[in-house]
Amino acid sequence: MLFRNPPQFLILCLCLSIYSCTLQKPSPQSINSNINNWLEKKQFIKIDAAFKNIDPSDPEYNAILKRKPFIENIKKSYIKSTSATANNLKRNNQWHEAIQVYAKTLANLGDEPVLITEQALLITERNNKINDLKKKLLIKRAKSLASYQGIYLELDQLISDNSSARQDIRRYEKDKKHVSERLEKCGELANINKQLNIAIECFVLSYELSPDSHKLEHIKTLEATLSKDKRQQQHIDLLAAYKSAYSKKAYVQAKKHLHELLKIAPKHKEAQQQLRKLNKEIKRKLQGMLASGKYLYSQNKINEALKIWKKARRIAPGNKELKQLIYRTEKVSKKIKSLQHNQ
Repeated sequence: MLFRNPPQFLILCLCLSIYSCTLQKPSPQSINSNINNWLEKKQFIKIDAAFKNIDPSDPEYNAILKRKPFIENIKKSYIKSTSATANNLKRNNQWHEAIQVYAKTLANLGDEPVLITEQALLITERNNKINDLKKKLLIKRAKSLASYQGIYLELDQLISDNSSARQDIRRYEKDKKHVSERLEKCGELANINKQLNIAIECFVLSYELSPDSHKLEHIKTLEATLSKDKRQQQHIDLLAAYKSAYSKKAYVQAKKHLHELLKIAPKHKEAQQQLRKLNKEIKRKLQGMLASGKYLYSQNKINEALKIWKKARRIAPGNKELKQLIYRTEKVSKKIKSLQHNQ
């Protein structure tokens, strides 16, 4: 006999039975039932796995595969609904609940890039808000401690053997040291993140609570950097304002922005180049309009000439020749109108 031990034979039979069960294909009815159940619970990750295991060439499962586009639409709606719900919760300042909405949906969907990105951005925004509030609390606490310095100094001068008062002073000094160290870290982190105003405020308060030459050097360096950054930003803003005005053909305004920039930065190369370019363009346009007006005037088209010269005045309001031409032409125009009226 192959198997003299009956228990071994039974174990083999059981293993073969289990193996044969695993080889059996799930029926379309059972898959359909499972999909309906998962769909009700929004468990799309299980639905996706079921579709992957179906052989598309097997006609027995065609009806189930035809459901796939319909389910995909439900999935898309679920994703949109999740985003909308999370945004509403965020607007109501329910940050934790909004993050949990994403977590629940992602557990049902698996890797969904849009929702993963949205959740990550939400968490980052929430953490930034927490850090900002912690900074505000730290700064308020530091200002409060700084405001008590005079009182504690006076108290220290008045007492010598009052143990209770000495204990209060020691507690205050310990608290002041702790807050000063936190402020210094706050300043260093803000400096790394290019938040120069916050960095300066943190270092100034830290110095006020615990003076230190190292902090003072930090403050001077940061203030110099901030001043430089402000000037550079001003240059960028004026140059952008010039370009905007130039694109609208507002030459006078464009020229004004360049002059303002060159007033605070006389050696600004781009401003110098743009001003030369602008002056050439204004000169070319002005000469063309002057010539057109003179030709029309010679043809006794007085009003047409006047219109062109007045238009030219918008781009060169200080041009002397243009002023004289407009003045004389207006006088001639008035005389003509007067003669026409008398006739």
